[in-house]
Amino acid sequence: MEQKIRIAAIIIKDNKLLLVKGADKYKEYWTPGGKLEPGETEIECLKRELMEELNLTLMSHNFFREYRTKTAYQENGMTQNKVYIVEVSGNPNPSREITNYVWMSKNDFQNDKYPLLSATKDKVIPDLIKEGIFQ
Repeated sequence: MEQKIRIAAIIIKDNKLLLVKGADKYKEYWTPGGKLEPGETEIECLKRELMEELNLTLMSHNFFREYRTKTAYQENGMTQNKVYIVEVSGNPNPSREITNYVWMSKNDFQNDKYPLLSATKDKVIPDLIKEGIFQ
């Protein structure tokens, strides 16, 4: 069973969580971030992914949680998600990897306004709410 490590960024602005959507084959939104490359630190990965996906500069980071989940869109895969709460500079300017982004409010989440990957919907966001980080 293949396991990949994904480094994810939680970006909250004005009580809204930034979520992204990839190529048109994907219908769900997820937290920005990506796969840890060989020889790369988690923070280097965060910096690279935020710049590549959204043209954002990482200013600060705090480790939040780690989740082990079934890999979306890949049978028999597992993903080790290492989630950081981050501050960034700049405004999202998606690259070709990202087809759309949204700033989702807690009310949007509670009303299922956007389709979300199961790990984001069932684990990450409920933990952010429980900790009082996403209000």
